[in-house]
Amino acid sequence: MIVVLNLFDILPGREKDYAEYLRRVQPLLDRYGAKVVLYGLTRMVYMGGCAQQYCGLIAYPSLAELRKLSHDPEFVQIRRLRDESTANYVLTAVEDFETMNHAVEYLENGGK
Repeated sequence: MIVVLNLFDILPGREKDYAEYLRRVQPLLDRYGAKVVLYGLTRMVYMGGCAQQYCGLIAYPSLAELRKLSHDPEFVQIRRLRDESTANYVLTAVEDFETMNHAVEYLENGGK
């Protein structure tokens, strides 16, 4: 599984544009088996320098499905709604470890 972390701010006055993006992206997420794990407002930053107003976690079955969505002509068409209505966007794809013990083994083996 791949989880995409989205951190971003919505530009003042562009909220309706971003809402339109959300409306139009949901059927594409469904098409590629992606699930919204969490979507909401940042309420507190405990550590670090990221202070974006919004956070979304979207789970994809695989990196291949994420890539397919990213290159889908319908997504390419609506991406500008997202890009032109947001700032400070951080988008990171994270592959999960099966368990914490698997993460420990990976780290103890030098990241291999």
